[in-house]
Amino acid sequence: MNYLVVGAGGVIGAILRYIVGKIFREVMDRDHPVATLFINMIGSFLIGYLSTKHLSSEYKLFLMTGLLGGFTTYSTFMFETSRYIKKEKHIKAIIYIFVSIISGITAACVGIWLASFV
Repeated sequence: MNYLVVGAGGVIGAILRYIVGKIFREVMDRDHPVATLFINMIGSFLIGYLSTKHLSSEYKLFLMTGLLGGFTTYSTFMFETSRYIKKEKHIKAIIYIFVSIISGITAACVGIWLASFV
């Protein structure tokens, strides 16, 4: 049953990631990985927030492992970084790595902090 719960959440998360990415691609320049950065920040924030809540194991599996696991995208982050390196845009790659990691950790911390009030 846990596999179905995670799978259902993962399907929804992946579809949401596709929709958000599509919106960003229509509005912004495709060469900048803003969509992935935004998606990963939102996912980190929500995982931080939800990690402090008393949820059943099924809800945690569905929301955190499935939905947010399917929504966030480490592999796309790696692909976009390697694309910068391949194009010899090393400074952009370093900045993207730094901003992604720091913003993800910060977003998770803010989610944890905010959960203590809400």
